Amino acid sequence: MGGIDKKRKRAKDSSEEGKKAKQVPASVAGEDIIASAQKTSKKDKTGKKKDAERETNNSTDNNNASQESERPAKKHKKDETSEQSVQREKKADKKDKKDKKDKEDRVKKEKKEKKEKKEKRDKKQSKDQSGKEASLLAVPSSSDNIDTSLSSTPSSTHGSSPEAMQLDMNMDVDLSSGTTKAGKGLTKTVVEVKSKGKKSLDRAAESEADLKKTSSPKSAPTGSGSGTSATPNSSTKDIDVALSQTTVDANGLTKKERKLLKIKQRQLNRKSEGDGEPAFTIKEGHERLTLKDLRDLVVFVLTETPSLPWIQVLNKFKIEKVLILYVAGLDPSLFHLHLKSPDAHKSVAWADRVNKLGGPAMAFEHLQGLLEHVNVVMAAGDKFRIHSPTNTLLSVPLSLSEKVKRENEKKNNTAKKTKPENYILSLAELRESDFPIPRYLDPNVPQELAQGWIETPKLKKTTLTPPPKTMIALDCEMCRTEDGSELTRVTLINEKGESIYDQLVMPDKPILDYLTQYSGMTAARLEGVTTRLADVQKELKKLINFNTILVGHSLENDMKVLKLAHPFIFDTSIVYHHTRGPPYRPGLKWLAQKWLHRAIQSNVERGHDSAEDALTCMDLAKLKLTKPTGFGEYVQDQESLFSRLARFNNPRTSALIDSDSFAGQSASTTIRVASDKDVVKALPEAIKTHDFVWARLRDMEINHGKAPAATTGSGESAEAPQFADTGRGSKISSAAKVQASDKEIQEAIRSVDGSIKAIFDSLPARTAVILTSGQGDHRTTSRMQERQKKFLELSKTHSLEDIPEEDRFHEEDEKRLEEAVEMAKSGVCFLTIKR
Repeated sequence: MGGIDKKRKRAKDSSEEGKKAKQVPASVAGEDIIASAQKTSKKDKTGKKKDAERETNNSTDNNNASQESERPAKKHKKDETSEQSVQREKKADKKDKKDKKDKEDRVKKEKKEKKEKKEKRDKKQSKDQSGKEASLLAVPSSSDNIDTSLSSTPSSTHGSSPEAMQLDMNMDVDLSSGTTKAGKGLTKTVVEVKSKGKKSLDRAAESEADLKKTSSPKSAPTGSGSGTSATPNSSTKDIDVALSQTTVDANGLTKKERKLLKIKQRQLNRKSEGDGEPAFTIKEGHERLTLKDLRDLVVFVLTETPSLPWIQVLNKFKIEKVLILYVAGLDPSLFHLHLKSPDAHKSVAWADRVNKLGGPAMAFEHLQGLLEHVNVVMAAGDKFRIHSPTNTLLSVPLSLSEKVKRENEKKNNTAKKTKPENYILSLAELRESDFPIPRYLDPNVPQELAQGWIETPKLKKTTLTPPPKTMIALDCEMCRTEDGSELTRVTLINEKGESIYDQLVMPDKPILDYLTQYSGMTAARLEGVTTRLADVQKELKKLINFNTILVGHSLENDMKVLKLAHPFIFDTSIVYHHTRGPPYRPGLKWLAQKWLHRAIQSNVERGHDSAEDALTCMDLAKLKLTKPTGFGEYVQDQESLFSRLARFNNPRTSALIDSDSFAGQSASTTIRVASDKDVVKALPEAIKTHDFVWARLRDMEINHGKAPAATTGSGESAEAPQFADTGRGSKISSAAKVQASDKEIQEAIRSVDGSIKAIFDSLPARTAVILTSGQGDHRTTSRMQERQKKFLELSKTHSLEDIPEEDRFHEEDEKRLEEAVEMAKSGVCFLTIKR
C-alpha cells in the first residue's frame, strides 16, 4: 500500500507542477503579446495584427507542449486546460478587433482632417490675385512683429497634421527655434522657392497664406530680436514675386487651369481609339441605309445625341467639319448595283466591279481613289410617291422641349393681326427665298441696277402721315427661251377683286417651249402680240409704288421674269403652311380647296390662268387678315437641319451652296450659284468658316434625262440647253425629259469627277464627307404619275365609259407604278473622313 501511496503522491505532485508550469507561461505569453503589439504599433501600425496573431500562435504552441507533458493527468484537468486556452484565444480575437476598429477610426479622422485642410486651402486659393496681394501687404510693418509672429507659429504648426509639418520643413523655415530671424528666414524661403519646381511653388503660396493668418499686429508681443532680420519692404516684394510665379505660369495658366487641362488631356487620350484618327464603320446587318440615317449622322457628329445603331464613329470628338455633297444622277446601275441582288444593301468596293464589268462609271478616275465603298440609300415616300430627297436631308424632328415651346408661343399669341404689314416678308426671308431686293433695303446687293431691271423707288420722308398701304395681287405666266424663263402674261388684281392690268407679252428671245401645261400659252394666243417686257415695266411703275404690298404665290419667280425689285411682299406660300411644315410649301390649288373651298387649275389641257391665280391669292390674303394669328399654320414636328444645329448648346454655323431656293431654311450663309464651277469656287471659304456645309453638283443630272428638242418661233428645231430647275414657271417635267447619249453622260461624269477632286483637295483635315445622289432615275415614275393624275381628274367629271382607254389607269398600272417608285427611291451614298 505504501508503494501505491507513493506513486499517487508523485502523480499528484507532477500534476500540480504541470498545472503551475502551464499557467505561468500562459500569463507570460499574454504579457509578451501585449508588449509586442504596443511596440509594433509605434513602429508600424499596419503590422500590428500580424504580430499579434504570430504571438498568439506561439502561445498556442506552448500550451500544446504543456498539454503533452500533462498526459498522465486526470481527464477533468485536461478539459479545464482546453477551456482556458479557448478563453485566451477569444480575448486575443477581441483585442484584435478592438485594435482594428481603433486603427479605422484614426484613418477616418486623418482623412477628415486632410479634407478640411484641403477645403480650407482651396477656399483661400479661390480669391483673385488682387485680393492676395492686398492681404500680403497687410503683414506687420515692423520686424519685431514678424519675428514674434514666427515665434508663435511653431506651437500651432506642430499641433497640426504631419503633412503640415512636412510642408514647413520643405519651406526651410526654422519655426521650432522661436528666434527673431523671421525676415531672414522669410527671404530665404522665397529665394529657395524660386529654384524649386511647380509643386514647391504651390506649397510656398499655401505657407505664405498660413503665415499671414497666424500673424497679427494686435496679438503679437514685442520681440527681442536683433537687427539681423530683413526689411518688410524687401520681404513683401519677394512674396509678391513668388506668388505671381506660383499662380500664373509662362502660358498664363493658373494651377487650377493647369490641373483641368491635364484632366481633359487624359480624357481625350482615353477616348482615342485605333490610331486616334476619326473613322466611320458601318455595322454589319445595318448596310441598308436611308436618307434619314444620313441626316441623323450629321446631327450626331455635330451635336450631343445618342449613338446611332447602324454606324460606329471612332474618335467623333476630333471631327471638325461636315459636308453633304448632293450629286443627283449617280444611279446604283452605274456601279452595277441591282436592288434584287444579294449584295444590294451592303458596302461594295465598286472600283473593282466597274473595272471588271465596264460602263460609264469607268470615267470616274479620281473618285476611285477618294471613295472606295458605295452603299445603296433609300429615299422616303409611300407606295405611289417619292418625298423630296433634299427636304428629307434638311429636315429633322423637333425635340420635345422645342415642341412645348412652340405650342406655348402659339397659345400666348392668339390676337388678330388685321394689317397686311404684319405678314410682309422680312429681309432675311426675302434672302432665303431668293427675291430680288431693292438696293436701299439691302446694302449687300450691287448698288447699280442690272441692265433691264427696275425697282420701286423709296418714298421720301415728309412731315405728312404717309397713306395706308394697299394690296395688289400679281401673277405671271412664262415660257422658256434660250435665256431661261421669260414673261408671256401678267395680271394685277386690286383688293376689290377687280383686274387693273392684264396683258400678253412677247418675249425678246425666240420661244423654245410654251410650257402650255403650266402657262396655258400657245403660239396661237401670242400671235400678233407686240407688247414687250419694257412696255410692261412702264405700266408697273404707274400702278406699284412704295405704299403697295404685292400679294402672290411663290412670287420670287414672278418678280424675276418682271425684273422688278420691290420691298413689300405678302407670299401665300409662306404665310400659309404646308401640313408637313418647312421647307415644304403648299400649292395654290390645295390652299384654294382647303381654305376657300374653291377649285382652280382644274383644266389640265388649258393650263393655269394668271387672272384666276391672282384673285385666289388676294382672297387668301384677305381671309388671313380676318382670322386669329396662327390661322392656316400648323404646329410642326419638323424643323430645318440648319436651325437644329444653330440651337445646339455650342451653336453650329452652316452654309448652303445651291441654285435652288429653300423656303424656311435658316442657314447662316446662303450662296446662290449658276454652275458646278461656282460651287467648287465657293466651297473652300464656306467650309473654312462654317461647321456644316450643304452643296449640290448638277452636271450629272443629265443622266436622268435632258430637255427634249423644241421648235423655235420660226418652226425650226433647236436643242434645249441643260439648266437648273429654279421654279414653277421654268421647271421641266421629268416625264418630258429624254435620254442623253453615252458621250454626254461620260462628259458629265468627268466634269463631276473633277469637281469632287477639287472639293476634296480644298477640305481641311478631319472633315466628314457624305456624298449622295438622294434618289435614282424617276422619269418612268413621273410619266406614270402624270397618267394617274390625268385619269383621276377625268374621273371627277366623266364616267368610266366616257374616258378613252389610253387615258385609263388600271390595277396593273398601279402595280407597275409601285415597282417604278421603289426603283426610283434607290440612290447611292459614300461616307468618308478626310485624313
